[in-house]
Amino acid sequence: MESPYLPRINVATSKLLVTVSALDDVAVAEPSLLPGWDRAMVITHLAANAEGLRRVVEAAGRGEVAEFYPGGAPAREADIQSGRGRPASQLEERLRKACSAAATALEVARDEVWQAVAVHISGEVRIGPGPVVGRLREVEIHHVDLGCAYSSQDWPLPWVTEEMDRAMLALPSRLPAGTAVYLSATDTGQHWVAGSGDAVELAGPTAELFAWVTGRASSVADQPGPELTPYR
Repeated sequence: MESPYLPRINVATSKLLVTVSALDDVAVAEPSLLPGWDRAMVITHLAANAEGLRRVVEAAGRGEVAEFYPGGAPAREADIQSGRGRPASQLEERLRKACSAAATALEVARDEVWQAVAVHISGEVRIGPGPVVGRLREVEIHHVDLGCAYSSQDWPLPWVTEEMDRAMLALPSRLPAGTAVYLSATDTGQHWVAGSGDAVELAGPTAELFAWVTGRASSVADQPGPELTPYR
């Protein structure tokens, strides 16, 4: 499959695996930065997401439509919960195998697969604009959720800028009623507006703005923003 996202996914995955390989049994059982999830659950989710990507890509190559998470949202949640209490070595092994298999499936897939359809928990999506682009998002955001050496300041700026544009489309539905936000990126000069009502202005580096938009931060450059549900 010809896609500029594949090398970027591979680079982000390599960084993620370095972080995960340094975690022991005690560390994976500690809380992540994502409320209600420990690190083992985050790692399990990242592995399941890679497995789902491989599944739908391989099915599309056969001319079939597959589910990203067979069984839908309940099965996805049960799998994430199953990671709790598992040893670090087992979690890492599943993640490595899943990431490697997904990378291979993407590499050998025909270009037509990019436009093929798969079933996500949100409904039907096209594999290229949906799961493939989304895989990079999953790796980058959930790597930060592990709360280890990788933080939002390590996010690649070009990727953050792309994701800000996408995230703003869904932001109005996540804002409190009667609230609007005016966001200014001090490092790129870009601006975004969302919502309606009393305006809240937030200004700071793009990474800090995106951390707030995804529910990973409560403020931007020490300016508190409206509370948002974290992206999972």
